[in-house]
Amino acid sequence: MAMLLPCLWLLNSVDLAWLLNLWSCLKKFLKERADFFVDLFVRVSNQVAVNMYTQLGYSVYRTVIEYYSASNGEPDEDAYDMRKALSRDTEKKSIIPLPHPVRPEDIE
Repeated sequence: MAMLLPCLWLLNSVDLAWLLNLWSCLKKFLKERADFFVDLFVRVSNQVAVNMYTQLGYSVYRTVIEYYSASNGEPDEDAYDMRKALSRDTEKKSIIPLPHPVRPEDIE
């Protein structure tokens, strides 16, 4: 698992143990649910998170335009909707990337 997370050296041993335990519980929970995929949203500018989730098996499914609201007059920021196919999706159809971005109101 340590090779999957290049930024783990930033964590102390308690944080690392907690993170690995949480990840183990999440994988077990998702396996029991029989869903097709799990997804999460990440700021396009957060390359550390994008890289980490990619190494954990997630891929960019689509870009959501202006998903994150900005403050101080700065423009809103786009997000990646990153997905990981679960065991029920044997053909990995749920993670085929969309060819065009969507708006937040278009998300199901």
